[in-house]
Amino acid sequence: MHLEKLVRKTLVVKDHRVVCVKESAGSMHVELDRIRRRRLPCSGCGERCTVRDRLPLRQWKHVSLWGIAVTLSYRPCRVQCPVCGTVVEAIPWSRGKSPLTVPLIMLLATWTRLLAVDVVARLFGVHWNTVYAAMKAAVDYGLEHRDKGHVLHIGIDEISRRKGHTYQTQVYDLDRKVLLWSGEGRTQATLQRFFDEYGEDYLKQVTAVCCDMWDPYTKVIAERLPDALLVFDKFHLIRHLHKAVDEVRRQEAAVHRKQGITLLKGERYLFLKNPENLTDKQQWTLSFLTRFNLDITKAWLLKEEFRLLWNCENAVQAQRFLKTWFRKVGYSRLKPMKQFVKLVKNHMDGILAWFDTKISNGVAEALNNTAKAISRRSRGFRTPGTFETVLMHCMGGLQLPQTMHKFL
Repeated sequence: MHLEKLVRKTLVVKDHRVVCVKESAGSMHVELDRIRRRRLPCSGCGERCTVRDRLPLRQWKHVSLWGIAVTLSYRPCRVQCPVCGTVVEAIPWSRGKSPLTVPLIMLLATWTRLLAVDVVARLFGVHWNTVYAAMKAAVDYGLEHRDKGHVLHIGIDEISRRKGHTYQTQVYDLDRKVLLWSGEGRTQATLQRFFDEYGEDYLKQVTAVCCDMWDPYTKVIAERLPDALLVFDKFHLIRHLHKAVDEVRRQEAAVHRKQGITLLKGERYLFLKNPENLTDKQQWTLSFLTRFNLDITKAWLLKEEFRLLWNCENAVQAQRFLKTWFRKVGYSRLKPMKQFVKLVKNHMDGILAWFDTKISNGVAEALNNTAKAISRRSRGFRTPGTFETVLMHCMGGLQLPQTMHKFL
């Protein structure tokens, strides 16, 4: 098979022909031209129109052949479209002004979902910026063609992008388990950007939003999605409870330390883990410590009783359970536990809303781990824009540009 025929077969061109294939400095240069007296498709509407004139020569990087770099060169035509006016023809191997061909974009973008950008660059012998440009073009194509409908439940959480309290807000579709949007920061302005960029019309069908009790998030959700049910994530609630229990242990251990007693030293997770997850040694130690009239024992028993909240059948039954539990906390006279009660009372509606939807940010937490793994394999990202592009490419469930020939 001649090289000209091989190039024509892989590009699947119908309105263009391969003029020649030249070898220079270890690379291949393919010259293309249009077939004369043939009407070319408009890049706007796709209708075939009469050619008006030609533009200057352009070059594209193509998929390498047997490890040899391949470059395409062609003078694009401008067509006279009755609907769109004078526009550039639809070039089958190119999208917009990208210097990369669609097959190369698809190939590099597919590998960057599995490997770090610099690793893909070394594998294919191209520059880091070339791989990133391919991934960015794939993300732009996916965002342009993705279906924004059928989003019923969304989860909002944040992850740490780098040291120094640098956070990234993540918005997930909890039903499809994909990333909808990612933005730097965790402020009201950050979440406002999500609603502005994604489109408020597409989010009107959202029935429930799950997030933690972070005020900047809740204020924006109440403003932009007033008809959606706000559900506070139960795992974040349990995290606050564990923090209160551990604070009781810390305070009591500090008192014992002044008396020369190290009874509670190093036993933090003993009172935070679920009893069924304790080892035999931890179970024996817990049984020994609960024989004493300690404050941490009271806090631990209250924590274990609070777990029964999620067994309630509905919000009314859960509310009655919480009222009884609040009284027991009051009798315990444990200040950290009373502060947790105050937190629950201030967010009672969002906590009880869980019994109507049964959604949580468990999916969001799992996807956060995926995002952290993506960051670690690339040794972190210097700019938030690059991080957002990589996350959307790997976790957004976006469609890749279509090609007629498979290069994988």
